[in-house]
Amino acid sequence: MPHDRPIIVGTDGSIRARYAVLEAARIADRYGKHLRIMSAYSPLFAILAYDPEPPKEEKERIEKILVDSKDAVLQKFPDLDVETEWVLGESAPSLIKASAYADLIVVGARGQGAVHRMLVGSVATKVAANAHCSAFVVRDAEYDMDGPITVGVGPEANSFRAVKAAFRYARAAGTSVRGLRAHQHSAAGLANIPDGPRKDWLQGEIDKSVELSKKGFDEVAAKFPDVESEFVHIQAHATDSLIDAAGISRLIVVAPNGNGGDDKSLGSVALAVLHHAPAVLIAR
Repeated sequence: MPHDRPIIVGTDGSIRARYAVLEAARIADRYGKHLRIMSAYSPLFAILAYDPEPPKEEKERIEKILVDSKDAVLQKFPDLDVETEWVLGESAPSLIKASAYADLIVVGARGQGAVHRMLVGSVATKVAANAHCSAFVVRDAEYDMDGPITVGVGPEANSFRAVKAAFRYARAAGTSVRGLRAHQHSAAGLANIPDGPRKDWLQGEIDKSVELSKKGFDEVAAKFPDVESEFVHIQAHATDSLIDAAGISRLIVVAPNGNGGDDKSLGSVALAVLHHAPAVLIAR
């Protein structure tokens, strides 16, 4: 991590944004990075002759959010280098643009209402999908601070990048790594397929994938001998397994696309985990 690249966190003053700010501060403190707290103001550009400069009361509100956020950080991390910034524009594009100059972008998962509390807000989803660096999405403070870092593992190159990120974070946090490889095919009923060439082929493909996944995981683990780790293979859907693991984990780490695709595509597993796990790192 280059020293001059900050940890950037977005805030709108909400409680979930406060969780994100404090998590970003913890990460910055562990890595010896400086923290930049950002807030965006989006004027109604569609109205002709509308003055994009925020009115005095709105500017005071934004500045108070930033001051309060900085004060909350310094109460817990008094030696941390913290700066604040408010920008003119939509929140998601502003944070995505800023991520090009950051080591990590952190956002809160903001949902409204009984149903939407189970979903990530549009800003968090857009940032997670389009950030130029790794994106950390915090839903709330109900994750297990003493739990392991659980990372989804597959045989793809993107997956091993996520594994490396998990080990780096685990080393800084002083915790362990749990590599999780799950198989939808097994969950779908491999045991119910009649014995024969088709079942043998499918079992062979599963075994091969697990072997490649474990080999890659072990190669990364060997570079972090000080970090305790384990590789677990589960016969279940990857999405369900990672969401279940979130209950006993400090953090869930996933690749943008588990199928080796474009980094701007979250993939169905990553997107589902993003919507349900308390804290998720999209590793790039």
